[in-house]
Amino acid sequence: MKIGWVALGCPKNQVDTEFMIGLMKRAGYDYTSRPEEADIIAINTCCFIQPATEESLDRIVEYARYKKKNCRLLVVMGCLPQRYGRRLLSLLPEVDLWLGTGGYSRLPELVAAALSSGKGNEKKPELFHLEKPGWLPETGDERVLSTAPYTAYVKIAEGCGNHCHYCIIPKLRGPYHSRPPEEIEKEVRELIARGVKEINLVAQDTTAYGIDREGDSALPQLLARLDRIKGDFWLRLLYAYPDRISDELLDVFGGSRRLCRYLDLPLQHISGKILKAMGRRSSPERILRLLEKIRIAVPEMALRTTFILGYPGETEEDFAELLSFLDVARFDWVGAFPYYQEEGTPAAGYKSQVHPATRKSRVKKLLAKQERITAEKNGALCGQHLKVLVEKSTVDGWIGRSYREAPEIDGLVRLAPAAAKIKPGDFLSVEVTGAKVYEVYARLGNAARLTTRRV
Repeated sequence: MKIGWVALGCPKNQVDTEFMIGLMKRAGYDYTSRPEEADIIAINTCCFIQPATEESLDRIVEYARYKKKNCRLLVVMGCLPQRYGRRLLSLLPEVDLWLGTGGYSRLPELVAAALSSGKGNEKKPELFHLEKPGWLPETGDERVLSTAPYTAYVKIAEGCGNHCHYCIIPKLRGPYHSRPPEEIEKEVRELIARGVKEINLVAQDTTAYGIDREGDSALPQLLARLDRIKGDFWLRLLYAYPDRISDELLDVFGGSRRLCRYLDLPLQHISGKILKAMGRRSSPERILRLLEKIRIAVPEMALRTTFILGYPGETEEDFAELLSFLDVARFDWVGAFPYYQEEGTPAAGYKSQVHPATRKSRVKKLLAKQERITAEKNGALCGQHLKVLVEKSTVDGWIGRSYREAPEIDGLVRLAPAAAKIKPGDFLSVEVTGAKVYEVYARLGNAARLTTRRV
């Protein structure tokens, strides 16, 4: 039987889905990318914020129409059922099997039971299954990549212990727990052996890695361990909580051969009042000291952050402070989204909720200002040489990314046509010739093809 898989939300969800594809493959099920051919459609949902919840519901309704054709089973998994529970049964009666975030390893047996119902079985199987959250793949679990063959995400931990007041994730994913370092190393080695050139390390908070095991972050030791693996690849770290960026971690960045000089630091705001209301441990002074420390220790570091606009109590003065901070911080990349009043979070009950139109307007203004900064940062690269991972060809040349651009969220590098034989997954040395906000233009350098050294 063929399963059509749909993974919504963040790369962490994508990794979970890839391991579930492997579980079902081992149980004898095939994969198809064509939903009209699928005997089973499995949707791994996200509901971190309101738009993600709406997308999950829309996609369920969209794929439910295939049940009128040859689809025998519609399975919905992940954060949506974990968050809303049995309320979904009456809302979406088309769904044949619901599974929360903690029971992914049970998927083969539950699918088999659901398929066998109505064939003379005396007892109809339970449709809704919620396990304790905190699932992680086990040693030996097979994984089927859904990304391009040269890039992959590796999940180093599950859950979160930060309990920010706007966030529902700890309730959906459980407390923070780290994978053993030897399991992570084994997975990275296997991916590299399969030809993967870019390993993106993810967790809800990557800098908390090991804190549940050792009482302190073991991320520097993990990165140093992975850096010793032989092969032609680079490592990228995503979702790094700012309060755990230690001197030891920056030393690893400075001395690593394969670790991209790239840090994703979700700051969320700069106003001390708003940070406190968010339940964040940062302060404006600590954030400014951290940015200065990073740029002294690793001057070439590319920095990305994310902000929440229109949080309860955010005044025009708080927003103006954030706009001014952009001029000081001069991030390479910034993401922003309006605050959403999420049921089940402390912030949902706060007074002084900001009007939704004001939230959206502030996002637009902040991103417009950051675009000018990003364009200036990109323009300063002209004449420099960068190492680029080639992704695909176009009629105008090739598209790739340097160490400065994470997959799917930042900009890209456009390479002028060249006579050299190039294929996706190649590392190339390029010279920057021009830039816009989300595009850097380049041509092949003198030593075009590279092996991994410092990145």
